[in-house]
Amino acid sequence: MLGGMNGVIITGDMFNLFVFLEIASVASYALVAFGVEAEELEASFKYMVLSCVASSFVLLGIALLYSYTSSLNMADISRVLQSREEGKIIPFVSVLFLMGFGLKAAIVPFHAWLPDAHPSAPAPISAMLSGVLIKALGIYAILRIFFSVLGISQSFLTVLMVLGTLSMVVGVFLAIGQWDFKRLLAYHSISQIGYVILGISLGTPLGILGGLFHLFNHSVFKSLLFLNSGAVVYATGTRDLRKMGGLRERMPVTGSTCMIASMSISGIPPFNGFWSKLIIIIACIQAGHLGYAFWAVLASLLTLSSFMKVQRYAFFGKKKESSQSIKEVPLSMRIPMIVLSLICIVGGVLLIPALRNNFLGPATDVLLKGTDYARIVMENLR
Repeated sequence: MLGGMNGVIITGDMFNLFVFLEIASVASYALVAFGVEAEELEASFKYMVLSCVASSFVLLGIALLYSYTSSLNMADISRVLQSREEGKIIPFVSVLFLMGFGLKAAIVPFHAWLPDAHPSAPAPISAMLSGVLIKALGIYAILRIFFSVLGISQSFLTVLMVLGTLSMVVGVFLAIGQWDFKRLLAYHSISQIGYVILGISLGTPLGILGGLFHLFNHSVFKSLLFLNSGAVVYATGTRDLRKMGGLRERMPVTGSTCMIASMSISGIPPFNGFWSKLIIIIACIQAGHLGYAFWAVLASLLTLSSFMKVQRYAFFGKKKESSQSIKEVPLSMRIPMIVLSLICIVGGVLLIPALRNNFLGPATDVLLKGTDYARIVMENLR
């Protein structure tokens, strides 16, 4: 899976992008079904079927693009498209790519597979799926193809803004009513990806910076939350929040790190999630999209409400009689949680200009320059 994701990132060829996408996807199907229980096999099958539909959209889009440009090299395709007037085939290809990669990224309304796949997988795999996979196969692919190859238009940015806001709001509303710890986290993955899409689709330097920063932050605090859920399931044997209670005294490290991650995903200062959400909201206001800023604030408040429920029922609630035998997880499980929680605490320092210019700045510039990618590649080839 890691090999496939790295291939998606480094390739400059459209068909190789599809090949590496499938390598990572096929590996993730197997990892979701790792425990071979009925629930895991069902979730993996559902994920596989929907992901194959997404792959079909992507492959059809690549075939049509190849027939139109006679090339599979991304820089060459971009150069050809810039030299021609836009035909009817490009908007159609754009829709195919949006559906294909949107399903990989679990953007609403292409999210149906995620609430089953993420809870069913083992906790470390859930952390990888939510923290890394949906970004590498979905968000990264969307950004690279539309910003650097096809070229971005205002109408497409508007569509992304709407889909991002829908994901943000629908995901958090679906999460609030969940009592399954990992399923609740899965719905929040949909919601937080909405923030990333919204920020980047504003098309402004500040919006793109906020979206990319939230992309990084989400990979940290959501991975931490899934590891927390894995530690809780390991200790208690259940994912039902109503069957837990008083775990903070028995599992102080898990409880403390889960509190840090909960505050970070909810956008509470001074944790890293606060800074990226603040930048996205300010960027919405600067761009004159006050409605989108309102939904971003509302979704953050509902996220806080959802995670207060987690803290109340799992860690601070009334102790259960069965909790007397519960103890903290082994050191090998505690160390990753502690490391990720420290990143959540100090992550805001990445906005310091000296660090931002070397970390987030170059990525923001690449998206802002868009199809300059083709010119840079062609000049280096010469």
